[in-house]
Amino acid sequence: MSEQPTVASDAGVGTRPVVDARNISKAFGGVQAVDDVSLAVVPGEIHAVVGENGAGKSTLMRTLSGIIAPDSGQVLVDGVALQPGDTRAALAAGISLVHQELSLVPEMTVAENIVLGSTPTNGGFIDRREQRRIAAEALEEIGVTVDLDELISRLSMALRQFVEIARAVARKPRVLILDEPTATLTPAETDYLLDMLQRLADRGLAILYISHRIPEIFRIGDRITVLRDGQHVDTVDVADTDPDAVVRMMVGRELEATLGEHREADPGEVIVSAKGIRAPGVNGIDLEVRAGEIVGLGGLVGAGRTELVRAILGADPRTDGEVTLTYDGVTHRINSYGAAIRAGFGYIPEERRTDGLALTMSVTDNITLPNRRHLSRGTILERARIKRFAAQLADVVGLRPPDVSREVGQFSGGNQQKVVLAKWLGREPVAIVLDEPTRGVDVGAKAEIHRLVRELADDGKAVLVVSSDLPELLELSDTIHVVRDGRIMGTLDRAEANEAAVMALASGQTAGTSAGSDTTSEVDA
Repeated sequence: MSEQPTVASDAGVGTRPVVDARNISKAFGGVQAVDDVSLAVVPGEIHAVVGENGAGKSTLMRTLSGIIAPDSGQVLVDGVALQPGDTRAALAAGISLVHQELSLVPEMTVAENIVLGSTPTNGGFIDRREQRRIAAEALEEIGVTVDLDELISRLSMALRQFVEIARAVARKPRVLILDEPTATLTPAETDYLLDMLQRLADRGLAILYISHRIPEIFRIGDRITVLRDGQHVDTVDVADTDPDAVVRMMVGRELEATLGEHREADPGEVIVSAKGIRAPGVNGIDLEVRAGEIVGLGGLVGAGRTELVRAILGADPRTDGEVTLTYDGVTHRINSYGAAIRAGFGYIPEERRTDGLALTMSVTDNITLPNRRHLSRGTILERARIKRFAAQLADVVGLRPPDVSREVGQFSGGNQQKVVLAKWLGREPVAIVLDEPTRGVDVGAKAEIHRLVRELADDGKAVLVVSSDLPELLELSDTIHVVRDGRIMGTLDRAEANEAAVMALASGQTAGTSAGSDTTSEVDA
């Protein structure tokens, strides 16, 4: 791609880029993550960068921010080339990156986290007054109110996300890079974040915005750069394209018609039975999942859905209630997480990086962890068999690239989620719990994961899905239980379920349909 001294965009025709990445290439272990990609962003522009998981988006952003050095190409700020792989130089030039996985220190305060890495000192000691001034100013700039002395560990995920952004803003950047910033936010929180980013752009801040949520991009974006397989596909003005065209550029093909389709379910006998479940955040819940059935748990963040499934699995202690898993005429009582796994449960947790994977281990080793017993002969692990086993499962879930010797931490978020799925598929569970199965996952990987979930149910498994993505919940579920304040506030079958009915039950408002209203009244009574 030729040099771009100026860029025509909504931010101003002929505006000089504040950051100009030219012909960036980067490979990891023989895999080309980014291949000769150029990208420029101008002041006041919100420039979206999209592509499937593994397309090279995060690698390109880490190159721009100096975290990694490119194999070739250069990054210029105001026409001056940055030292490759120099984070301090990138920060000094005004480039701040907010990672998809938050980098806050849980046991430090809000103020301490905001100045982390640039803590003000006076006479060799931390200047607490200046620290608080900087933190308060950054929070005010993004329009968020939070106690400066509160520990990060006590904040909601939404507030943690905003503190992370405040930390980036405190460095007075000229370019703000955000990688999937709305992945853990509710719709209302997402609206607030998008409005805040628009305000920052209106003040002249250049924003590079990575998101798999296409509607967000069309709401606030000025231009879109599409990457596929590490290569630049196109850069287009938002006004000159549409969501379908962007998706086609992202995947390079027509998506299989899986999203939005309903399967014809014919549930069998009850496999999962949970009665009177009580635990922190769970206030007496009964729930059943039948063979061949996908049961969805809807509700707002903090409603108690994750707490419920962890209590069912024994991952967190129950204060009351009974859980059983019944198949082949045998009933297993679930009193601990170990008992749940031995009985035939599989679990894809909400936080895959901390609870689902060992990031510094290979794909093979991660897949092996819950499958050691049947991959060994006595106490000896059969390496050749393990390698074949991992490769077969990687193929089933569509891992890209299908390199099972590679560290899991080097894969994109969507491919990491596929590894979590693969390791449990290897155990052939009779029941599987998936908590936010496609959070931070691109549209192509989402379709693949939905296909796998449907296939599990079609194969007679009992499937329990927690999702904050309403379209996903409606597309996958045969039955939806809506949770609020640790209780099931209503149950919707496929004929009754729609976004209005789910949100009415989740928020405690009067439902827009008679089915939703009747359900709410019955439960509240």
